[in-house]
Amino acid sequence: MNTNSGQLTPLLTAELSTLQTLETALDAEYQALISNKVDDLERATVAKNAAVAAHRAQQDQRIGWMQGLGLGLRPDSPLGDLVSHCGGNKADIDLQNQLISLATLCQDNNRRNGGLILRLQGRTRGALDVLRREDGGPDLYSLSGSREHQSDSRTLGKA
Repeated sequence: MNTNSGQLTPLLTAELSTLQTLETALDAEYQALISNKVDDLERATVAKNAAVAAHRAQQDQRIGWMQGLGLGLRPDSPLGDLVSHCGGNKADIDLQNQLISLATLCQDNNRRNGGLILRLQGRTRGALDVLRREDGGPDLYSLSGSREHQSDSRTLGKA
């Protein structure tokens, strides 16, 4: 077994930090979505994208370091394999478990936010359909008594 844990621990700690930043950004995104604050949502989206980029960069750094060790591990090898090859000390195992838990939480929160966005989009589409009178409602009558089909009315963009 290789004993490169002294170099692995800071890499895992940095990865954990980027995931914590991502989790904070996902929570901010959720709060902006449920409170319907567009400015907050824009800021949260920028923060989330930056956190994802930082996390990917940190993962790439760890993978590059791992490849440089010549352990024969592929870039997509499970993190546990790397931890084992580097001595499997308690600190690294704890960091690995924290990374797994936090990554799962971030994935779940991202799905939650995506589902909420889809519901909000559907609600917005429904409101726009009503405004455009595309909801299949009854015909309307003009002052002269003639029928006016709702499809004859102006669309929202022409109003």
